[in-house]
Amino acid sequence: MGLSKLLYDKSPHLLRTALLNVYAYSLNFERYGRDFERLMDEFARNEKLSRGELEEYQREKLVALIHHAYEHVPYYHNVMKGLKLVPSDFKGLEDLPKLPVLTREDVKKHNQLLQADNVPKHRIRHGHTSGTTGSPLGFLWDLSVCTIHHVADWRQKGWAGLKLGDPFISVQGRQVVPATRQKPPFWVMNAVHNQLFMSSFHLKEEFLDSYVDKIRKFGPKGVEGYPSTLYILARHLKKRDRYCAVPAVLTSSETLLPIQRELIEERFQCPVFDFYGMAERVVYASECQYHRGKHLNMDYGIVEVVDNDNNTVSEGTLGTIVATGLWNHAMPLIRYRTSDVTAIHRGTCACGRNFPLMDQVTTKAEDIVLLEDGRMVPSSILTHPFKPMDNIVKSQIIQIDTRTLDIYLVTNSNYSDSDSQLLLKGMKERVGSGMNINLRIVDDIPNDKSGKFRWVISKLEKGSQSDFYEG
Repeated sequence: MGLSKLLYDKSPHLLRTALLNVYAYSLNFERYGRDFERLMDEFARNEKLSRGELEEYQREKLVALIHHAYEHVPYYHNVMKGLKLVPSDFKGLEDLPKLPVLTREDVKKHNQLLQADNVPKHRIRHGHTSGTTGSPLGFLWDLSVCTIHHVADWRQKGWAGLKLGDPFISVQGRQVVPATRQKPPFWVMNAVHNQLFMSSFHLKEEFLDSYVDKIRKFGPKGVEGYPSTLYILARHLKKRDRYCAVPAVLTSSETLLPIQRELIEERFQCPVFDFYGMAERVVYASECQYHRGKHLNMDYGIVEVVDNDNNTVSEGTLGTIVATGLWNHAMPLIRYRTSDVTAIHRGTCACGRNFPLMDQVTTKAEDIVLLEDGRMVPSSILTHPFKPMDNIVKSQIIQIDTRTLDIYLVTNSNYSDSDSQLLLKGMKERVGSGMNINLRIVDDIPNDKSGKFRWVISKLEKGSQSDFYEG
């Protein structure tokens, strides 16, 4: 949030609600103005296009993006000159692999050079991601990609049966009330958008009934959250032999496990719509009513699936996502190699849309951190303290017991004690001041025996963490 966090946290509940709504109102016209309405109509029309028409749509956007990048983004100008390429060498989608992939390390190393020189400052917003490695990454968005991201988001909500203005609930990573709060309400109402923000930091057994009661009383058309967060509520409902019927549940940001989907659908008595996006704003995939995979939004970005050598894999074969965002001119990411693995199927879905279907995205295995008081903190929430940490190259969280976390850090030469204090402060806000957090600076953090990197590792005995996934 752009509000002063200190003022927001120190305010009583009514003032906190007022501050949130002032902030929401200030963003309303930027996110949901005329451009939003126009692009919603455009994206609705795109759903009816043939595959060939969608590829032509992508081609036109890509050609314009390549010209812009060559003229106004130093990094791409230098890369293309070094390869003896000019914009006219890119006439179709088949020409995109003429450019090398852009890695996460490239973005960190050449961040300034990747920023366009012709986008006015008042149209630029700053974004961060920490991803599954816990290594933060900063980048710029322009207002066009900010708007288009909300268009894609509301298209997904529309597929789930929601309309803009319908009441809905968000249970995600926003710290909407102080972590120290020990009684309801653990939520704040955004009246501007008819949205109730619920805290993900107070999912303690003794508080879960209040969450369920509030959801029932609010009567949302949809509930959106991390899979692990909503699974905590679903498990509580099962334990109480209760149900909390809502029209739809939307999940994202973590791999949705089959056991999670099954129990969430059972206890909330509705379908789950799982969608996929990235803070880098290069790819978006939405789930339709047939739930047979996610539709790649071809009007949002171009997606390739490649092997370890960055060669395109065949249809239905697992590979790593390499994506090109079509809308962000402030800091274009062209052929950006993610850490996510999936497969693409070109067949047509029964819904009639010609967007390709993407398998479930497999990301690095992570555990939920279990606190001494019984709260369960999803790994997605733990990424937030790392987002402003520009001097951390790599990190890993290991839970020793319910009172101890070891955090291993690979840092750069600019890392200082102030970075440590900022990280500790952010972590304590999410896991509580009673947690012993040991920061350990190391030269490297190795992958596990399978070659995968696990960002959160729990060493709790079976019967604690493992019970969480037994339903």
